[in-house]
Amino acid sequence: MNQVREKNVLAGEEDCISVSLFDMLSSLSMALDLIDIELIDHHNRVCYIATRLATHLRFSNEEVNEIFMAALMHDIGAIVFSDRMNLKNFEVNNAHLHGELGALLLSKFKPFQKFAPLVRFHHVPWENGNGKNAFGERVPYGSHILHLADRIAVLMDRRQPILSQTSSINKKINENSGAVFVPAFVDSFFEISQQDAFWLDLMSPSIERVIQKNSRLPNTSLSMERLIDLSHFFALIIDTRSRFTATHSSGVASSAMGLASAVGMSAVDCSKIRIAGNLHDLGKLMVPETILLKPGKLTNEEWLIIRAHPYYTHRILERVAGLEDITFWASNHHEELHGGGYPFGMSADNLSLGARTIAVADIYTALAEDRPYRNGMKKEETRKILQGMVAEKKLDREVVEALFDNYEKINTERKIAQEKELKSLSAFWDHLDLASEYKNICNNEKL
Repeated sequence: MNQVREKNVLAGEEDCISVSLFDMLSSLSMALDLIDIELIDHHNRVCYIATRLATHLRFSNEEVNEIFMAALMHDIGAIVFSDRMNLKNFEVNNAHLHGELGALLLSKFKPFQKFAPLVRFHHVPWENGNGKNAFGERVPYGSHILHLADRIAVLMDRRQPILSQTSSINKKINENSGAVFVPAFVDSFFEISQQDAFWLDLMSPSIERVIQKNSRLPNTSLSMERLIDLSHFFALIIDTRSRFTATHSSGVASSAMGLASAVGMSAVDCSKIRIAGNLHDLGKLMVPETILLKPGKLTNEEWLIIRAHPYYTHRILERVAGLEDITFWASNHHEELHGGGYPFGMSADNLSLGARTIAVADIYTALAEDRPYRNGMKKEETRKILQGMVAEKKLDREVVEALFDNYEKINTERKIAQEKELKSLSAFWDHLDLASEYKNICNNEKL
């Protein structure tokens, strides 16, 4: 068999991967923007405004960096709300709910815990000083900067020349100084926005390059353990959107790692493939909930939308230098050895062992895992389907044989990983259910 295989490195030879923290955050920000096309570059614009404000107000470098990172992810808690487009309205009811959920998600990854409070309170109004505290806690001033930056961004209309909008935006912000926004922050905004370049940067198609140039975030070397934790954080974001396929990413990550070990991949590559498993469905963030949550058969048009997701996984991850193997494995999990897969139509000569392993892990996990509407398939049912795909030259024979030679171990570890993930997701969903109940009560009171 003509098969491309990864270089076999000794365990411990590559225990760190050097990546740009900006690239990692920017890739996540891009993924969040994909959820709604109307939100494209919203996080970047808020980051640009908030960072300029914090710098002008002489916040410390550490505080500016925290505001920078929080801005790139400030609406992360809105991914589960079908009415999240309401956030584009200047006045938003119950806006703090997605801040609460966002902070809960950010708390799952230790390096993000420090700026989670900025996201939690980023819709708290100033109320002439009463906004210093909310829900019995002190509100960081960084949250008020995010609030102002966010509301400036939603007032902008991409369909109109930005310089023709500045007067109306300034007027609206000034009218809400004191009641909604910290007056000193509003004054700072008026000072930094006097130059046309401020506004033109905001509407520039190169805004990501602009904020990267102004970024003070360091390039950093992440240990493999820390990178696994970060990929798990990404997986949580993916899986919170659908209770039908919740924990799928963790199941693929676990089974891919077990398979990689079984076919003789190095310890480093086993860790990398676990990361790829966590990230393989990142592109599904661009799929609407109406399709993800549809209980019946998909239409052809809906299927074509789903089919695009590995392409977007590739486009999101390729932005991060240092993750080349992981990106290749994660984004080619729907390719087939005979060349009939998608999105790139690769054939056996181009598909590495890691990509073949992720492909088997993805299909195996989808068949074996329990879902709300059905129980997972038993071993022999799964074997029949996968061996059929081997006969059709879709899947790698060696990887499929390794799965069933080590089935009990791989299957047990997958179940444990998915049960652990379900506990983590359940805490988020409990908050979401309470939030949804609260929103319904508030909406009913308005009727």
